[in-house]
Amino acid sequence: MRLVGCAAVLVGILAGAASLEAQKVPARDDSRHSLLRAAWRGLVPAPRAVPSTQAGKVCVQLPEDEESDAIQAPHGDSLIASSCNVASFGPADSTVPPRWMAAHYAWTSIYSAEDSSRGARARDTVMEEEVVLFRNGAQGHLIPVWHERFETGDHAIWRSVTPELAPARGGTLLSVMQCANGTGGCGQEFLLRHPDGRWVPLWQAWLDQLPPGFQGRIRHGVRIDPKTLRGEAGFYGDRDPNCCASQNLIVHLTVREDSLVLLRQALRPAMSP
Repeated sequence: MRLVGCAAVLVGILAGAASLEAQKVPARDDSRHSLLRAAWRGLVPAPRAVPSTQAGKVCVQLPEDEESDAIQAPHGDSLIASSCNVASFGPADSTVPPRWMAAHYAWTSIYSAEDSSRGARARDTVMEEEVVLFRNGAQGHLIPVWHERFETGDHAIWRSVTPELAPARGGTLLSVMQCANGTGGCGQEFLLRHPDGRWVPLWQAWLDQLPPGFQGRIRHGVRIDPKTLRGEAGFYGDRDPNCCASQNLIVHLTVREDSLVLLRQALRPAMSP
């Protein structure tokens, strides 16, 4: 599985991505901001434009993150074969014509068997998905800008990885929502593309601006609409079951420099199921 991880900071990202001071990217050992670093790692270094007629039919081979998570499903050490199909392809924003396109790939990888007692001809199969964001380029070409490849199935860590785009400060805001299998909830991080093409990670400073004790009552993440920067999360009381918070926390945010900051917050009773 390819999970957002940590690594050496990308110094240069061509064709519309950006260079960035290293201190603005979360450190490798910064576990609190590991998903933000992971989202940043999804930016494609030195991307090559591809014909738009090809992007919707053939999987574009993109660099693999050297620090991606190990595959969780049973598999041997030898990769025997790998194939990829384009599951979907279409606009990723609401502009006309669209400035961004998104492709979803389905990967099937055949490995030697992890259990050697099954014999030399036994095989293990690993299924993965990959989402790729393209920016419209010149002369009918698309430029791959961001991607994430992740394992699927019973052994997978992530249930889904969903990017969303919205205009912001004359540029583009990229939201990456990753939802864990089981009851682990979702994590959401943001990158901002400036009008000059520079990308920066956005720090969620608003969490530290909440009243004391509020963070600990958010158990399953916050869903922030990238278009409005309005967020909502279950707000758990001491006796609330894991399934159902008794209140909802509503936050209104704005982008300030390299951070999402808090404008105001409110608590409302949760709707009954």
